[in-house]
Amino acid sequence: MTTEAPLRETPRQKINADLARYAQMENVPANLKFKLRMFLMTPGFQFVFAVRLQELVKPIPVIGKALRRIIWWLSCILFSSEFALGAEVGGGLYVPHPFGIVVGAAKLGRNVTLLQNVTIGRKSRRDSCDPVIGDRVAIYSGAALLGSITIGTGSVIGANAVVVKDVPPGATAIGVPARIVPTPADPSQSPAPGPAVTG
Repeated sequence: MTTEAPLRETPRQKINADLARYAQMENVPANLKFKLRMFLMTPGFQFVFAVRLQELVKPIPVIGKALRRIIWWLSCILFSSEFALGAEVGGGLYVPHPFGIVVGAAKLGRNVTLLQNVTIGRKSRRDSCDPVIGDRVAIYSGAALLGSITIGTGSVIGANAVVVKDVPPGATAIGVPARIVPTPADPSQSPAPGPAVTG
């Protein structure tokens, strides 16, 4: 299943992508005023930045790993949310409500959206790995993605869905356990109506 393997991004590139994504979602320019508001007064971005800060300090000789764990611990307390230290998260992460989120050692692509109370991780120790989340995936509040599964690029996971199987690219999954629902057809791709037939 295609998930568009994430580009190799530096932590600074990821931070810039995060800022650009928040600006896009708010439909405002990413100017200095906007950036100050993100860093000082926006809990969602502050949580995302804490994840990036862990990546920034990790390479520091001797103290990097300890600093990373301290930042991780503080972010867990401040936001009641957790990204495992082994998680790999692409740039452009959008978390508008950073509360009750738990992400294991999963791989998240670029421009992923996570809402509150989302859980991503293994079902049990028998699982070979944590979930792999493709680019541009939106995961709505209360959803649980569990097991060695792959969530395809551009897919949508509905609120409170419990996903234990792969989701194809561009699909929408809802329910418990989650099922794939048909994606509404694009009206622009529908054939034009023919001429009216009169009796």
